[in-house]
Amino acid sequence: MLHRKALFVVILLSAVVIFFVQCLTSNPSNGNDPRGRFFAGANSCITCHKDIASSYLHTNHYKTSGETTHDGLKNFINASNNKVYYEDSALVILEEKTSRFYQTYKMYGNVLRSEPLDIAIGSAEKAQTYAYWKNEQLFQLPLTFFASRQAWTNSPGYPPRMPYFNRVILSRCFECHASYVKKTDFQTGPLEMSEKLASSSLIFGIDCERCHGPATSHVEFHQQNPNATEAKFITVIKTLNRQRQLDICAACHSGNDLDIQRSLFAFKPGDTLANFYFPHFGNGGSEPDVHGKQMQLLQASKCFQQSKMTCSSCHNTHQAEEDKLEIFIASCNACHPSPNHKMQVATSGKNCIDCHMPLQVSRSLDFNNGKERRSIPYLLRTHRIAVYPGGKE
Repeated sequence: MLHRKALFVVILLSAVVIFFVQCLTSNPSNGNDPRGRFFAGANSCITCHKDIASSYLHTNHYKTSGETTHDGLKNFINASNNKVYYEDSALVILEEKTSRFYQTYKMYGNVLRSEPLDIAIGSAEKAQTYAYWKNEQLFQLPLTFFASRQAWTNSPGYPPRMPYFNRVILSRCFECHASYVKKTDFQTGPLEMSEKLASSSLIFGIDCERCHGPATSHVEFHQQNPNATEAKFITVIKTLNRQRQLDICAACHSGNDLDIQRSLFAFKPGDTLANFYFPHFGNGGSEPDVHGKQMQLLQASKCFQQSKMTCSSCHNTHQAEEDKLEIFIASCNACHPSPNHKMQVATSGKNCIDCHMPLQVSRSLDFNNGKERRSIPYLLRTHRIAVYPGGKE
């Protein structure tokens, strides 16, 4: 009798072990992705998509947020002025302490405040700003690195008279600068609410599943069917209709001044973006700003209105494209192989992009250099394709 009971216990334990092993091996992320069991995690993509994954690491989408590294920051700090001055002898200096970099507020030589550069937001192609963790909240630091000037400036919208350390970075910011972060609302006053962010849940950058959707079922299927050539249980962007393709990009490239009904972390490719906004997804006004309003600007272009173009007609999101105008000029030539002013372009040295999508000053991001209160223009390329003053038809 005892022998039979022992045998039963052994069989039961074996079954339990097998069950858990199967669970662990069947879920590529082992349940570790903070978004839930339907998400496999970007590392699961590398086995089958090694070249694309390797290329994507160098894109601005991937680098739009991340933990700071000592060597990366040292390159910026050594290459530029590491101080910004304010009024009354106040200044903020970038300094290294115990193998970490800090932004330190000093007045008359006395240290009034010093906070670490914990995370970076922005790819640093144009600019990169920084934040520090405190009590499960993120706060933006006073200095931002301005790439075109290779210098540090007062962070956008910050007052020029004194350094500011108390702007809270909310989860809404990460809806376009990260792939996920878990937030918890808490009350800060009778009619005031704020958020706490779980640092361990933060998935930096825009990862594969943010644009292609949850991939656990996709990975499981192709691991079990290695000879299958048709992608299963994943969103193949080109199979979506034009508006659904545009919605994927518009989720982040339509600005952050629109009222949302649901977190954009809940948006999946194939969803209707208009259902996430309240009362509806607008056109950004008569003059959309060049920062963050790329979709509205593109939609105002005759090129867009008179064609079936989407963002991917010109952009390959898997490759780094900054400072490669020839990529975009080739896209123009694909539709306009013989422009009326072909000879003028050849003799003037000008190109399609600089004439028809010129750099313009953003009105929504206000940089200044502190004490001098001098505004620093933030130039971004407009996505409204048009004929501009000085251009040729």
